Amino acid sequence: MESEVNNESKALKDEAKPEDSVEKQVVAGNTTLIVRKEEDSPSIEDFHNNDNKILSVLNEAGSNYSFKGLMRKLNLHQQSLSRALHRLEEMGVVEKSPVGYRLSGKNAIARVDFPKAKGREYTQLMQTYIPVSVKAGEIVRHLIGRWFKNLRWIGMIESGTGYTLQWASDDGTFQINLRMISDYIVIETNASSEKEKVQAMVGSYAIYEQITKAMQSKLGAYMDRQLFSSGHVNN
Repeated sequence: MESEVNNESKALKDEAKPEDSVEKQVVAGNTTLIVRKEEDSPSIEDFHNNDNKILSVLNEAGSNYSFKGLMRKLNLHQQSLSRALHRLEEMGVVEKSPVGYRLSGKNAIARVDFPKAKGREYTQLMQTYIPVSVKAGEIVRHLIGRWFKNLRWIGMIESGTGYTLQWASDDGTFQINLRMISDYIVIETNASSEKEKVQAMVGSYAIYEQITKAMQSKLGAYMDRQLFSSGHVNN
């Protein structure tokens, strides 16, 4: 009788917890990922050390990183990164987007609160206003994937409040972030030495020049439309 009760209790537990909805934790350094394991999804044991490093970077909502960007950010060899990405794509955890690699929606991975990794503090280099007629997405399209001076493209994070575009110096010693929030653009760097700061300023001015060109083009088209609609067009 006791055996039958135990079996019935076990059956009720199994029924309450479907086999295709299992959650397990993956720990990568300071990052804890919750993997909701669907049927035929990868086992937690399938994740390698480099896989976890990639997931810890892509885990932030809206993250898209280029192959070269991941190489620079994680300091991984090209072949090691390629194998890890291929493995994660085969698992259905990572997919390639038009602007880089990102987490796939096939196997949901959610971030749990964790301490931020320690690193250099960022200092603001410049801030500028975005005219109402210029959409942030239009500026982003002019900057994605571009290199400026000694700055190499890393990737982009898109959130509900705006965009963060990232570049790193060609030697990997410092990084530049361009944050677009509301009607403002902020460019910041974690450069520390005087040489790095000079290089960061030169690179940031090159980025700003490209932004100015994008704004001028958009504003020019906007003014033409305004003149046409008001009838002030020379015949």
